[in-house]
Amino acid sequence: MRVFVKDESLHSIEEAIKVYLSSLNFTPKIVEVGVKDSFGYVSAEDLTSPIDYPPFSRSNVDGYALKSSCTPGELKVIDRIGIGEFKEIHVNECVAVEVDTGAMIPMGADAVIKVEDVKVINGDLIKIDRKMTFGQNIGWIGSDIPKNSIILRKGEVISHEKIGLLASLGVSSVKVYEKLKIYLIVTGDELVEPGNSLPQGKIYESNLHYLYSKLKEHYKIVGLSLLRDDIESIKSEIKRAVSVADILILTGGTSAGEKDFVHRAIRELGSIIVHGIKIKPGKPTILGIVNNKPVIGLPGNIVSSMVVFDTVISEILKNLYPSRKEIIGLGKIKARLALGVTADKYRDTLIPVYLFRSIDNFYYALPVKFDSYMVGTFSLTEGYIMLKPNEEIEEGKEVEVNVKKYDDSISIIGEEDKKVLNLDTKNVLLGSLPASKAIEYKFGDIAVTSSLYTRSIENYDKVFCRQILVNGEGDEIGYDDWVGMSKIVKNPVVKLKSPSTIYSLLGKARVYAPEGYIVGNKVAEECLYMVGISERGKRYLNTMKV
Repeated sequence: MRVFVKDESLHSIEEAIKVYLSSLNFTPKIVEVGVKDSFGYVSAEDLTSPIDYPPFSRSNVDGYALKSSCTPGELKVIDRIGIGEFKEIHVNECVAVEVDTGAMIPMGADAVIKVEDVKVINGDLIKIDRKMTFGQNIGWIGSDIPKNSIILRKGEVISHEKIGLLASLGVSSVKVYEKLKIYLIVTGDELVEPGNSLPQGKIYESNLHYLYSKLKEHYKIVGLSLLRDDIESIKSEIKRAVSVADILILTGGTSAGEKDFVHRAIRELGSIIVHGIKIKPGKPTILGIVNNKPVIGLPGNIVSSMVVFDTVISEILKNLYPSRKEIIGLGKIKARLALGVTADKYRDTLIPVYLFRSIDNFYYALPVKFDSYMVGTFSLTEGYIMLKPNEEIEEGKEVEVNVKKYDDSISIIGEEDKKVLNLDTKNVLLGSLPASKAIEYKFGDIAVTSSLYTRSIENYDKVFCRQILVNGEGDEIGYDDWVGMSKIVKNPVVKLKSPSTIYSLLGKARVYAPEGYIVGNKVAEECLYMVGISERGKRYLNTMKV
């Protein structure tokens, strides 16, 4: 029986995928795997950090912890803290504490001077000839990852960098979707296994080798079969395949030839949802179902298999999971800088960036504050740029970005609030400065700016106001200067990057945070202005209740 696929009845690639996916009732199995074995799996849950990282304010150099206001000058060294040690020391006057790289910073100290920049007068007295800046050589508690912040998204493909982050936070296992089990069947009387002699009229089999090599990295291959053009053999092998696999992929026998038995076998055992796609090569592709399992039939031509795999099969497989809109493998791309950057004076310098598309379809790279201990920042960002020693690149200039992966989900850039913190969006909640740049250059989807940071905000889509509260006594804890609340405390002993980081300091100092984060007395009111930048951002904002 010859079955001709008529051109006028063909689906487009997008239509075929949409129709097929809507016909499937596939639920991937959730399993728990050790973090060290989780590479390439798709996360089945949103996972939050169980701790602040770093879990304490740490020194980034070997040197002396002190108050920056006491420099320059001569300071008495009152104690020493080694890496891994805890000492209840409070620097409340012009003294110094010797610290190792990675050692805990004593409370009250707000800078560390490198040991090579100090002149030792005698055993316990040092001389500092220059002014230290607040926060110099310190990694504040939670400055990389605040406790309870989302570190792994449901539907995210787990990368090597993310494994390093999970381990750094003490996570030993993670819930993932079990890798899809795939069965491969190749049909054709003309096919000969590579390595054997080639009789006249025959060709070497290549589809099985191609598909196996494409699939084995991300999926589990549970069967490989090379069959002759025999309807009963093909039906028997299809039954075997769907009994052990999640998905069956066949090649050959999908067109109108007398020995094209695959489409007949699928119809007799199940149903064909799509037979024929508007693509060349690859027109007679079959998308079917047998025993509620996806069964995909490819033409026997090896080039057709390659084309259909990249345009159709890869999209179907990806969408069988609740996956995020991640683009992996972009390599190096050109992007415009949203903020200026400066390298270390003497060394090549890596700077992590988030990537966004602008409304005129340019990529923008948003560089973030970074130090070498920040495994979280490095693994959560999407790429990085490399600068030569002492190199400076101005805002708006084009740079080359080494892309790890790009999340094309709806993005929210700006101030943190619990109304947006746990939305299933691409959240870059680092303050009003990045938000103002997103508005200026029209990149990303939604910007959230603070009235404390920018007094005059026009053309916003939504606004909500919140009380800023204070809790506790003693040293004042403030915020990074990108954040609106940084305007409240002028000389804090610690600068946090977000209100999510304050919890470890409750009861130990005077902390400020929005209502909903802490209880306390009102000290200010802040309004957050939400601006839809892209059309999809505006549509998303219309669905939000704030």
